[in-house]
Amino acid sequence: MFSPSGALVDETLLDRACSHLSAQHGFSVTEMPEARLRVQRFAGNESERITSIENAFAINTPSLLMATRGGYGLSRLLPQLNFPKLASLLNSNAHQLCGHSDITSLQLALLNAGAKPFTLLHGPMACFDFGAEQGADPVTVEHFLRAVNKQAVDIQWPVEGFGFCKQQNIEGQVWGGNLTLLCSLLGTPWLPNIPGGILVLEDVNEPAYKIERMLLQLLHAGVLATQQAILLGNFSEPQPGIHDNGFSLRSAAEFVQSELRNQLSGETGTTLKQIPVLMNFPFGHCTPKACWFQGGQGSLTIGPSTAAPSELRARLIQNLQQ
Repeated sequence: MFSPSGALVDETLLDRACSHLSAQHGFSVTEMPEARLRVQRFAGNESERITSIENAFAINTPSLLMATRGGYGLSRLLPQLNFPKLASLLNSNAHQLCGHSDITSLQLALLNAGAKPFTLLHGPMACFDFGAEQGADPVTVEHFLRAVNKQAVDIQWPVEGFGFCKQQNIEGQVWGGNLTLLCSLLGTPWLPNIPGGILVLEDVNEPAYKIERMLLQLLHAGVLATQQAILLGNFSEPQPGIHDNGFSLRSAAEFVQSELRNQLSGETGTTLKQIPVLMNFPFGHCTPKACWFQGGQGSLTIGPSTAAPSELRARLIQNLQQ
């Protein structure tokens, strides 16, 4: 366990997470010495958190390196981290770096520096997902253990979205994470270039209009038009305000997809391809949650449900052992 970003809000959550991961799921759990530090809102100062990251990556036996929590703080560290060295350590030691939220920037920078997809598990964190008294949600655990033990992902969900036909098969690298963090990497040396990808996005406590603004930033920066599909996960957005007047996350997604279609049409007036924007992908600051490998090749299918042919479903599969 290590804390690269925010300080622990409630240490009891980490105590329970360590106990559950050990007793219920068979992990031998070790905390980095800096895991419970607090300096203002951060889990230690910049030097202490860099030391914690470097020492965790340098463990010479294959390990699951799980973040205790997200928060904010990794953006301060990016210029000071030696990403080629850290990526090499992940690869050679066969670690799995696991977490979501603020860790998005760390994973994407490592992917850009050559970390292998099997080392970058975008998934649960200790306090958020394993810190409850009863332990983690069973569905979360199922997805998590499949990824850790088999390096495989199999996620199915009801489709709601725009720009897709009733039967579609898409292959590409799965990448992304927290929308705010992804936008913060635009124009920096740490954002990987992944054309033809399957882009996953999530966020928390952002109103729909701010989510739309960030999606449009990715659109105008040329990121969305290079993708094969865009999967919108859980955004845990606040209740609409009086000024929203019916505007919602669905409104934002629909508008962004229409603008994306216009961008793809360009001056010819003919859309050469449709990039589906699919909602309700079961990932984000939510329970239960799936998990997936950052940068790993994935297969996305959209089609009728076998149980209810009138219902469209999507399925995302990754198998890194093949």
